[in-house]
Amino acid sequence: MLERLRVRLGELGITPPAEDGALLETLLAGAERWLLAETGQVELPEELESAATDLAAGEYLCFLQSAGRLEQFDQERAVRQMSQGDTSITYAVEFGQLSPLDAMIARLTNPPEALLNRWRRVRW
Repeated sequence: MLERLRVRLGELGITPPAEDGALLETLLAGAERWLLAETGQVELPEELESAATDLAAGEYLCFLQSAGRLEQFDQERAVRQMSQGDTSITYAVEFGQLSPLDAMIARLTNPPEALLNRWRRVRW
């Protein structure tokens, strides 16, 4: 699954350095534990591996953002309104909207409920 995570991050425009290998493995293990706890499964079904990969990718992006290591990403805020006269710019973030990066992280770290519901088991 580690290679799938590297491919997924590559799709998002991120190439993790070799020294982040242990961090990626830890994030994958945490994503797997979260999915197992959320669904009540004993083993992670193959169908949930992509959800684990997305969770780990989102956590990695969040980590990079927190550490100030996201040089590859354009962190400019989304512009909601712009005037030319005396130059007036209003950013969408000021109106409670997420930046594109934050929206992507939120999407990656919140798997669809329908997917999780399919694999949920009741534990007694």
